[in-house]
Amino acid sequence: MKKDLSDISPQEFRQLQAQIDVKKWLASERAGRDLCGSMSWCVYCMKGEEYPCAKAQFREKLDRALDDMVDEIVEREERDARAAAAEENAVSGSAGTREAVKEAVEEEIAAGEIAVSSEGGSAEKRADAAGGNGVKGLKKSRAKQEKTVPAGYELVTRYRRSFRARIIQSPALQDLYTEIKNSFLCLGGVKSRVGQNGENFRVGKERIAKLCVSGKTLSLYLALAPSVYEDSKYRFEDLSDKKTHADTPMRLKITGKRTLKQAKGLLQELASKYGLVSVGSIYTDFHYPYRDDAYLIAKKLIRPYNVVVKKKPNRR
Repeated sequence: MKKDLSDISPQEFRQLQAQIDVKKWLASERAGRDLCGSMSWCVYCMKGEEYPCAKAQFREKLDRALDDMVDEIVEREERDARAAAAEENAVSGSAGTREAVKEAVEEEIAAGEIAVSSEGGSAEKRADAAGGNGVKGLKKSRAKQEKTVPAGYELVTRYRRSFRARIIQSPALQDLYTEIKNSFLCLGGVKSRVGQNGENFRVGKERIAKLCVSGKTLSLYLALAPSVYEDSKYRFEDLSDKKTHADTPMRLKITGKRTLKQAKGLLQELASKYGLVSVGSIYTDFHYPYRDDAYLIAKKLIRPYNVVVKKKPNRR
């Protein structure tokens, strides 16, 4: 990502402006009206300058990149807060809670001398210290750690996959993802930001929806009251009792055309709740070519880390 517009040549602006003009004209033809001023980047437009659309689009990308950085900081602080709360509960909780925490710790960490953290980025740091990075560094780090694994335990490599990595490696979900994301981008005032664990959709500072991938399922979380739709045609899960989904308590699993249609129906309900108007936008294709783990690890979209776990008994 370029730091500012001064890093971009006039030729780049000219080429991008020509591409935007064509796409905007085609979109306006389909919509039956002039869509100038209704694109997501139009709020960054300065009409008197040369190549206004191209420069506005770059400003939007820079703004979103900054938002992503803020989101990552907030997510990291939330993780730290949850970890601190869990540690406090382990110390002051009931005997049953302490026993559960002890069992979990024994399952994941073999001994105090082998502190293998699962926090994002720690695997890469250990790999760098071992004389490399990415897959090679992790292998060197693993070989070093295996020498200190006590009897009855084994070293296992696990992978923390980002939301973007899950989308890239799930071609079957990309049709659904493209459809639902374009539906959001058609609403005026809605901004999207892709974070480590999902994609947030906000109006101002308020989050109105979130997309996540769990396994091979695309889940949509909406800021709608599930109790209002209990006897409706919509099929959803009520997560009102989950603190992490307090602002988006309605969960829909988007698995095909029928559930996609329901999601779009509830999106209209969401737009009505927040007074959002469909202003149209240039349809964007969010399909990505499949990439293997090695490629995504190099791009830091997948973060490998090592943990020490109890060996499972051999069953014959």
